[in-house]
Amino acid sequence: GCLVLGLLPAKVHSLPQTNAKEVLATATRLNFVPPPPPADIGIPGDRTGAGRRGCIANSSAMPDKQLTAIVPIAKAATGVDVVWGMTTAEHPTFWFYVPYRAQDVHAAKFVLRAADNRIAYQTAVPLPNQPGVISLTLPKTAAPLEIAKQYHWYFNIYCAERKPPTAIVHGGVQRRAIAPTLASQLEQATPQKRAELYFANGFWYDAVTVLGELYYRNPGNIELAQDWAKVLHFVGLEAIASEPIASCCHLMQQVRREL
Repeated sequence: GCLVLGLLPAKVHSLPQTNAKEVLATATRLNFVPPPPPADIGIPGDRTGAGRRGCIANSSAMPDKQLTAIVPIAKAATGVDVVWGMTTAEHPTFWFYVPYRAQDVHAAKFVLRAADNRIAYQTAVPLPNQPGVISLTLPKTAAPLEIAKQYHWYFNIYCAERKPPTAIVHGGVQRRAIAPTLASQLEQATPQKRAELYFANGFWYDAVTVLGELYYRNPGNIELAQDWAKVLHFVGLEAIASEPIASCCHLMQQVRREL
């Protein structure tokens, strides 16, 4: 039969409340400085996939926003546009806008491959009940990303059983070591200041995770909403800046099963 991945019962969890002192009264000075992608970037990637109508039959009156990876598009040395970003994390977090509800799709799957195309991690993803922005963090049970190695991730949406994915987004991630001076600054910084430092030093995945989690915990904070919108504008994703951040998705121990 066809080998697919299932999950142990998914845990949908809310993040803990943030101390009010962590939220600054004024908007942060965010300035993303995109680093040049390495020469051995490999597959360019694709930041957007099929829209919601791909999984729903009678949806002509429904807005058709696309599955979107919240990742920059950078210009490689070859002149090719690539979906790519850096991280300092052994187990980074990946952010996506998902235009589907859980009941709209058959399955969702996240795959991480090493530079040699070996699967480093893969799992099914439990989607939220409403469209929105989600984050997927590699679990501690997964092998940590190695410094300076290239990885390529895929997020696939399957609308029907035993069919190819209806929507696919994919891109690159590279873990880099951080300088001792930056590490010291990060250790002493507030969450918003950490986001500023990560953005200024080109660590996209870390920066958007700090800011996204802070905004999720404080959805009524105008300054954080402005910061989130500004960050998405940096990378040409202002169309999804007003989309809610969902309490999702906890990637768990993968369980193989045959269909």
